[in-house]
Amino acid sequence: MPCIKVLLIYVFTLAFACQSFAQIDTDRMDSIESAKKIRKKATAANNAVLISPFYTALFPVGELSERFGFSNNVGGNVSLKVKHNWIIGIEGDYLFGSQVKENPIAPLLTHSTGQLIGNDGSLGDIPLELSGFEIVLRVGKLISFSRKHPNSGIEISLAPGYMQHKIWINDNANNFPQLDGDYKKGYDRLTNGAMVGAGLGYQYLEKRKFLSFYGGLDFAAGFTQEVRNWNFDLMSADKHRRLDMLIGIRVAWVIPVFTTISKSTEHYYY
Repeated sequence: MPCIKVLLIYVFTLAFACQSFAQIDTDRMDSIESAKKIRKKATAANNAVLISPFYTALFPVGELSERFGFSNNVGGNVSLKVKHNWIIGIEGDYLFGSQVKENPIAPLLTHSTGQLIGNDGSLGDIPLELSGFEIVLRVGKLISFSRKHPNSGIEISLAPGYMQHKIWINDNANNFPQLDGDYKKGYDRLTNGAMVGAGLGYQYLEKRKFLSFYGGLDFAAGFTQEVRNWNFDLMSADKHRRLDMLIGIRVAWVIPVFTTISKSTEHYYY
């Protein structure tokens, strides 16, 4: 009898040990599979096309602040996100705003009412607005801090390009001979030149939902010059080199198209 008891104890102990080792092995396999899924997700996210419509609230700095106040831009960016989270793309935007501090048509206004006299003798107001655009090549780096979300993180970028702006003289009625044809060009302060921009913000990318976004700070410095041959109000041309700077707060809706490239097939994720 004692031998039978010892044998039974041995059998139960061996069975328990086998079950424990099997459970440990199963947990280890689950852990390995989970790690593989994370690595696969990170690899799959290496390549993506990013389509980003955006809005920026702009605050002019330096010489530009002497001509314009708070302004805006709207635009779009198309970029390619490649291995190691490098991003390169092209973007364009339209500058606009209603705060114009410089009034080039002041000599044309009546002293009593501050308005222009039209063809029919009536008085009218002429709104002045900012109108311009930027075209840049943007190169950036996405710094991710999460293995589970390799497409999200801090994005820093540089953007060389071209800037143009002018004072838009809103004479929609075409009732003022003082501003007909080329006369208007003598007052609009058309200015353009090379620029360089920079961005710092946070980007979140989601594969299958339209929840991806970007938010951050934007900076632009334009090395510009007026291009009109003559300013009628100044009775001269303005050919000095300008430094036109803008600081902005940008928000963007990002539409990512992810791609996973294998040896034989290419899969797309929207």
